[in-house]
Amino acid sequence: MRAAAMVTLLVLGAFAQDSPDQAVAKADETSGGLEIERGEDQLALQIRAAEELVYVVEVDLGPIKGISVGDARFITKVEDIEGVLVGSIEGTFKASHLGYKLDQRLLSRHVTGEQLALESSDTQRGSESRRRELRIGPRDGEWVSEYRFDGHCSGCKDKAHFVHPRLPWDKPAHCKKCKRGKHRVWRDMRSRAVPAHTLDFLSVIYLLRSLIESGEQQLQTPLLEKDRLWNLGMEISEGRLVEVPLGVFKCSRVLLQAAKPESEPEGGEFSGLFGMQGSLHLWVHEETGVLVQIDGELPLGPLDLGVKIRLKEAKNLMAEFAPAGG
Repeated sequence: MRAAAMVTLLVLGAFAQDSPDQAVAKADETSGGLEIERGEDQLALQIRAAEELVYVVEVDLGPIKGISVGDARFITKVEDIEGVLVGSIEGTFKASHLGYKLDQRLLSRHVTGEQLALESSDTQRGSESRRRELRIGPRDGEWVSEYRFDGHCSGCKDKAHFVHPRLPWDKPAHCKKCKRGKHRVWRDMRSRAVPAHTLDFLSVIYLLRSLIESGEQQLQTPLLEKDRLWNLGMEISEGRLVEVPLGVFKCSRVLLQAAKPESEPEGGEFSGLFGMQGSLHLWVHEETGVLVQIDGELPLGPLDLGVKIRLKEAKNLMAEFAPAGG
């Protein structure tokens, strides 16, 4: 893990140029974590040192509600690597339903120093395979992103991408759009300018804690989904008791509104955490902002299923996070 973090620092060193809007980070003494200041008009992002949240994933199939198909897990960590603080957020999602298997890992690293840089990756295995990588940071006086993704090889001379014929008189030939992860190759890197302190969706989940702590009712932040830029608005809505396997919690509903800036081309549907689409409802603990439940739609193979992600385990959280009446 230390080697991987060092590679991250080397890669993101390319962003270490003077920027008109630098970010700074400081240690959070109460949690041993990291607080990343994101400019005067933006709330800080807080990453605790060693927190773990585990959720059960339930889907609805017709009249049958709440079928358990897997689990999701969020882990945060803060490392001091040769004087550079690195805060990481990892999200994993494992589910299996009607023969379709999904094993997805999201990783967001916030590398701090004289500048802030974010490296984000999205790796999927199971019935389908894909990889995505995103880097955001200041360079030559402006903030830029670099994005790349893999796709099925459309044709090459690599014999490892050939499939054996079914009939003895046929010759081995290059596969056509198979689902083998080893047959996918990286596409060219795509770069673009982005607003300062642009985040990915996984980081936004933890930014909600700062919104709750601030006492404000809404915030807006620039967000990259792949390399598509969105203005993501978040608003605290009604509160109610939410029952999950870990207990009953007093929660606030967070309304999300993703809008494209005028500079962005039209088309494309916004995709949230783990590729969830449609109406996405986040229920967070009303005092701490910890995510308690997500309601939405999840594409599993050919089906779009109603899904709930409900908290069942929590480790190393702040003392204020407790069930109602607990």
